[in-house]
Amino acid sequence: MRTVGIIAEYNPLHTGHQYHIQKARELADADYAVVVMSPDFVQRGAPAIFDKYTRTRMALLSGADLVLELPVCYATGSAEYFARGAIRILDAMGCIDAVCFGSETADRKMLSQLAGILVSEPPVYQDVLRRKQKEGRTFPQARAAALAATLNASAVLRGGDVSPTELFRQLSMPNNILALEYCRALQQRASSITPLPILRQGSGYHDEVLGEAFCSATALREALLPHPLQGQMQTKQTDHTSLLSYIPESCQSRFLTAARTPVTADDFLPLLTEKLLTVSDFSEYLDISPELSDRIRNLRFSCIGKSFAEITALLKTRQLTEARIRRALLHLLLGIRQDTLSCYQANGTVFYARLLGFRKSAGPLLHAFKHSGTVPLLAKPSDAETVLRNCYAGHPDPLACALEMLRTDFLASHRYEGVSSYKYRREFVPEYKKSPVIIDTIIK
Repeated sequence: MRTVGIIAEYNPLHTGHQYHIQKARELADADYAVVVMSPDFVQRGAPAIFDKYTRTRMALLSGADLVLELPVCYATGSAEYFARGAIRILDAMGCIDAVCFGSETADRKMLSQLAGILVSEPPVYQDVLRRKQKEGRTFPQARAAALAATLNASAVLRGGDVSPTELFRQLSMPNNILALEYCRALQQRASSITPLPILRQGSGYHDEVLGEAFCSATALREALLPHPLQGQMQTKQTDHTSLLSYIPESCQSRFLTAARTPVTADDFLPLLTEKLLTVSDFSEYLDISPELSDRIRNLRFSCIGKSFAEITALLKTRQLTEARIRRALLHLLLGIRQDTLSCYQANGTVFYARLLGFRKSAGPLLHAFKHSGTVPLLAKPSDAETVLRNCYAGHPDPLACALEMLRTDFLASHRYEGVSSYKYRREFVPEYKKSPVIIDTIIK
C-alpha cells in the first residue's frame, strides 16, 4: 500500500485542486491520498470562506481518501510553522510515502539544496542575513540575499553566479515559499517521506481575475465576497452558477449552497475590537514583536471602526508585510501566544491528528495509521480529551501541550461557528457535537 500526503487549505476548492490530487496519486503511484487541511482559519491571516467540514466534503468528493485537521496555531502561522506542523502530522502517521505540493518549479534537487542551507545555516548565510536586515530589508529579501550568497560561495548551482534579485523573485512566490519550507521540515525531521514538487498550472496564487481553466482560489473568493460600492455593501455576483466551470462537478451543488453563507475577516471585527481595547501587552501573542506591539498600542483607537484591510494597511511598515500583520492580528483575536507555541515545539510539535473526514474505502489506511502512527487519531470530538489523557498518561508536559492545543483548536472553531451562526441566523453547533464527514461515493 502506497500513500501520498497533500497539504492544503482549499479556500475554496476548485478544479486545480482536483487536478493536484489526481497528479499526486500518479506521481507517487499511490493507492491513497491523505490531505492535511487548514481548519476554519488559514495561513494568509483570515477566516476560511467556507467552514472546514464543507471543505472536507469537497476534498473527499474530489479524490481525497482521508482529511486531517492542521492545528490552528500552525495553520495561521508563518510558512515555516505552517510547513513544520503539517509535515509533522504526515510523518507521525507512519504510513506516508511521499508528499506532493504545488510549486513554480519542479526542480526537487534545487529545492532540497536551498532547504539544506536553511537547516544548516552556514556562517556566510548568517552573516549576510544579519547584514541585510540591519540595512532595513524585509526578512524575505534578506533571506534571498543570504541564500544567493551561500549558493555562490559554495558553487552549488552551475551556470554562474546566482542573482539575489532573481532568487528573491522566485522565493517571493507563495507556492515556492511553502515548497521550500516543506523540504526544510522534511530534512529537519530526517523524514523518509519523499518530496514531490508538481509544477503549478493555470492562474497565479494571487491572481484576482477569473479566466484560466484553473483559476486561483483568490479569484474565486473575490467573486464570492461582498465589496463596498458607493458607501453600501453590494454583492458582486448573486448568481454563482457562472463560477461552476471552476468547480469539480462532484462538488458543484455543495459549492452553491456554501456560497450563500461566506465568512469574511470583517465579520470578526467586534472580537478584534475587544482585544484592542483590553490587551495591554500585545507582544505576548505570536508574530507580534515588541515594536509591532508598541505600534498597535499607539494606533489602537485609530483602528476601531475600520475594515480588516484598512487596519492592516494602517499598521504596515517597511519591514513588515501585510501578510505578517494579518497573521499577527488573527493570533491576537484567537489568543495564540508565542510562549505556547514554543512549548509545543519543545515537546513534540503536534500531539494528535484530528480526523475531519474519510471515504469508507479508506479502511485499510485508517488501520495502518492506528497501527504505525506515533500520535493518537481523534475521530470523535466528544472523546478527544479522554483519548489524550489515556495516551499521554505519565507524561505531564506533552499532556499539557496536547490539552492546550485541543482547547485552542476547539475555541477557534467555536469563534468561527459563532460568527457564522449570528451572521446567518442559524443554530450554533458546538464542536464536540460534530462528527467526521464520511463519503461512500466511488470516485471515478
